[in-house]
Amino acid sequence: MNPRFARRALDLACGTRGNRRLLIFTFHRVLATPDALLPDEPTADSFAQRLLWMRDYLQVLPLPQAAQQLCDGTLPPRAASITFDDGYRNNAEIAQPLLEQNGLQATFFVATGAIEQGAMWNDLVIEAVRNCGDRLDFAEFDLPSWDIPSEASRRQFVLRILDQLKYLPLARRAVIARALYAKYCSGSRPEFMMTRAMVRDLALNGHDVGAHTVTHPILQQVDDADARAEIEGSRDWVTSVTGRAPVSFAYPNGRPGVDFSSTHVRMVDEAGFKCAVSTTWGCATPRSNMLSLERFTPWEDSPSGFVRRILKTYVRSYMS
Repeated sequence: MNPRFARRALDLACGTRGNRRLLIFTFHRVLATPDALLPDEPTADSFAQRLLWMRDYLQVLPLPQAAQQLCDGTLPPRAASITFDDGYRNNAEIAQPLLEQNGLQATFFVATGAIEQGAMWNDLVIEAVRNCGDRLDFAEFDLPSWDIPSEASRRQFVLRILDQLKYLPLARRAVIARALYAKYCSGSRPEFMMTRAMVRDLALNGHDVGAHTVTHPILQQVDDADARAEIEGSRDWVTSVTGRAPVSFAYPNGRPGVDFSSTHVRMVDEAGFKCAVSTTWGCATPRSNMLSLERFTPWEDSPSGFVRRILKTYVRSYMS
């Protein structure tokens, strides 16, 4: 695809000054090699390719700056921001060098309790599924056990079981995840997350470090006092590690009205955050709530597909 032609098409579709769209890309991990149980996560090579497309076709801005310019009506054409959720170690070891090689910055939303413990609850479950053989036994948790006869069924099972467990009470979810890991995996808990030093280094190198709660709860599933503690606790942790109060926040799971409500948006506002992101699929517009911005993941594997996805996302934003 001709970059000049693509940029012109995107210029026309992104809106006129004062009414432009903001693309916010969302990632979690960047893998060194493909992982059959994480098929949607990009490898280093595919992530590097996407960064080249972003650099060629878009104007990548730090999220806090882009959100403010969206609000002010001064957003440049083809504006985009890059975000990562959770705080995985490969964000620092793989994604950060690739970003900096391309002169790009990103926002890293960290689940601070997972940083301290070394792993997210869902990663413990994924590793248990990886190592359980052909059957995962849930009998001791009063949950049905599952036969997993093939790699394809294993991938589908990961999606199904994580979706079920994420809505359990926090304590029960944690107990099940730890017990499954202990049952099927040898050794101590894995170290999948960034360290404090890695988080601090991101900030020192100009990246935006945002908050993502402490224990990654579904905020709608906890009481208001606990939700506020999760939001403010992650803010305070980021402040203590980076030396700067975070201005960006990401809601766990992120579906408005399902995973968080207007009550939690108000809490985020009261905690001092200037922008926050959901998982509503789309691009942010001047009509968007700055504390519930839309995002999407660029899965396409060709430059033409990448540009078409952005054009479709722009067009959809005029129809909603």
